[in-house]
Amino acid sequence: MSSVSISGLVSGINVQSLITSLSAAYQQPITLLQNQQQSYQSTLSAWGSVQSSLSSLQSTVAGLQNVTQLNNRTVNLSNSSAVSGTASSNAPLGTYSLSNIVLAQTQSIYSQDFASATNTAVGTGTLQIQVGSGTATNITIDNSNNSLNGIAAAINQSNSGVNAAVIFDGTGYRLTLTGNNTGAANAFTVSTSGATGSLASLSYSPSTSGGMTESQTARNASVSINGLAVTSATNTVSGAIPGVSLNLLEASGSTTLTVANDTSAFVTSVQSFVTAFNTTMGTLNQLTAYNGGSTSSGTSGQNGPLIGNAGIQTLRTQLLNLISGQGIGTTPGSAYTSLGAVGVSLAQDGTLSLDSGTLSSALQSNYNAVAGLFGQVGTATNANVQYVGAGNNTQPGTYAVNVTSGATQGTFTAANPVASGGITSSETLVFGSGATSVSVQLASGSTIDAIVATINATLSQQGLGGITALNNNGSLEFQTSGYGSAQSFTVVSTQPASAGSTGVGTTLQTVKGTDVIGSINGQVGTGAGQQLTVTGPGAALGLQVNITGQATGSLGSVTVSQGLYQQMNAILTQALNTQSGFVSAATSGLNNTIKGIDQQITQLQNSAAAQTALLQQQFNAMQTQVAQLQSVGQYLTAFFNPSSSSSSSSSSSTGG
Repeated sequence: MSSVSISGLVSGINVQSLITSLSAAYQQPITLLQNQQQSYQSTLSAWGSVQSSLSSLQSTVAGLQNVTQLNNRTVNLSNSSAVSGTASSNAPLGTYSLSNIVLAQTQSIYSQDFASATNTAVGTGTLQIQVGSGTATNITIDNSNNSLNGIAAAINQSNSGVNAAVIFDGTGYRLTLTGNNTGAANAFTVSTSGATGSLASLSYSPSTSGGMTESQTARNASVSINGLAVTSATNTVSGAIPGVSLNLLEASGSTTLTVANDTSAFVTSVQSFVTAFNTTMGTLNQLTAYNGGSTSSGTSGQNGPLIGNAGIQTLRTQLLNLISGQGIGTTPGSAYTSLGAVGVSLAQDGTLSLDSGTLSSALQSNYNAVAGLFGQVGTATNANVQYVGAGNNTQPGTYAVNVTSGATQGTFTAANPVASGGITSSETLVFGSGATSVSVQLASGSTIDAIVATINATLSQQGLGGITALNNNGSLEFQTSGYGSAQSFTVVSTQPASAGSTGVGTTLQTVKGTDVIGSINGQVGTGAGQQLTVTGPGAALGLQVNITGQATGSLGSVTVSQGLYQQMNAILTQALNTQSGFVSAATSGLNNTIKGIDQQITQLQNSAAAQTALLQQQFNAMQTQVAQLQSVGQYLTAFFNPSSSSSSSSSSSTGG
């Protein structure tokens, strides 16, 4: 029988190589999905750039929201050494001549010489210091503090309104007293009672000799503005020129003051917007670019990852239309109804350029009209109506203003006039406002003017400066500085109203102002002091104006513009809305797609691993079977070819 061999069944088979090849075949669909996922990741990253760029633009355009609140007035001075000044945004433009400057000063007095500041006993008793028409402050001087230094310390601790110091003049020591505040109303006197030794020499009154000597009088500041003399208790003069605060610096100085437009902050804000807009437009252009042509190296260019996206194309068109279109609700008849008219130019690629000179000139010409192109601006036709602001629901347009009653101050007039000879007995008035209560002591014989001065000084010193006393044809009158129902106070006297008293009386009086009442565009308005806010439904909802004066009925109209900020912010808010915005929709869809591919890849990877493991198991089983067959083959070969076996044995014996 011929020999049998099965060893050739497994010859040349590389099991591991075969398994690796089969595993690579399983990996091909996984690789395709991973490449697809990478493409989606790149697109998602592009949408992240869009979202970041739009958010940055929205933050920058917010700087245009309140352009009318930018300080658009500046003070120019021909002699800045004489005066400095600031102007509020509503200060009227104009030029003023300032001259004959007199600086305010405090009162100063000094005593006679003393041999020592610490060892010489001046005397004992009571010092009484009275500033203006205020209440006198009593300061006790005894053996513990009767030196010059001790007296100075006692005065400084008394909060009397003056400052004490001891100086050495080369031959002796003198006590000096200086008022804390400038102005003629802050002149002070010093008197003594129960004085011993030299304490009486520390008294001072302009009508009495023998006491301390005045070295400097209390004086008001004054300045002539266009020939009209204006005074102030301090070197700061406010209100003489509407909206302008002056700080007088040089006695006898003069200068020309010009209130002009200050456009720098406005121009800076617009330039920041232009820069941010160009950055955003550059991002959108890059991400949607078509680069089908060849590059300089001869290779085909790569298109933007968001090329052809309808949402971005729509957004881009909306933004460009805002730039090139007409302003909404701009001032009728104005030359500035578009951004192009104020120096903002649009290039073919959608980017902007700003001619700051053109913008500045336009602002100088008509600030409100230009501001209306960029932010929400209101313009009133009546001098008693001032635009304050508008709400998110206020629509652009022109709205009629109608006032039923103007706001009032809280006012109280005493029941009877003060006698020409003054009140016949001492009287105390108690004022209350909120948690604050102030008592004003009035001396017997005080005239109406002295009473008014004492009340105003005491209320101001005690923190109730919002209440003012007035002389109303001989009768005492009180008035709040502000308007509206929130302006309130109480007042009561210790003396009944009579011909010999202030006329306030012993019945507690509650004084309160009233709020403005009116409507705008026929919609109900709610008053708070002089401010009227539209609260009734309609196009003017949220509009706020100030009503000054007491005129009622029709007070003209208010025109509200809707500037670039309101329009662009609305577009960007919609685009970036996390629920309905197209950016969120795109990123959400991509994230879901990427998540789905992840799941597919995981499933395929698990399947490939299982298939590879199964192949490995099958090949291992085959190897085992083949090995068994090889063993049987060797046995059969030996069994059917004994001669071969004998020859082998003989060869082994011979070789031995």
